[in-house]
Amino acid sequence: MAANLKRSVVTRADGKAINVVRKTGQLFICSDACCCGQPGSGNPPVPLKQLQTEWENRKVRNQVHLTTGGCLGPCELANVAMLLFAGRSLWLHSFHTTEQVNALYDHIEAMLEAQSFLPTPPALQPYEFDGFDWPAAVDGCAVETSEVSLT
Repeated sequence: MAANLKRSVVTRADGKAINVVRKTGQLFICSDACCCGQPGSGNPPVPLKQLQTEWENRKVRNQVHLTTGGCLGPCELANVAMLLFAGRSLWLHSFHTTEQVNALYDHIEAMLEAQSFLPTPPALQPYEFDGFDWPAAVDGCAVETSEVSLT
């Protein structure tokens, strides 16, 4: 899959001009916080090696950046992943299997090919949740929400 890389010249605070590749997306994986990926907390390990290998082998690194690290919340769901793609987000919980990693990268490749955010594939739908407090209308359809009391 050949990509037309778009770049921006950014001047750092020290005055040096840097040629930065603009990404279509970024994949965030909670992997080393207090609960995600921590078997001692009762959660399965996050497949970091497979995530990195697939990212490199599928040659999406210049289009979708992979970031592994700390907490994305909500901790109760554990092993949380968030994909930002073309200004939209896909949140996944309980993210720890080989099948999930493959399905997510298949989805990323499909969106890169379509040059558009696509609906979540069936293999990932059981793990999808909304990580923000505002509903996102998709294709003009209203999104069902529920109120939660914080008191």
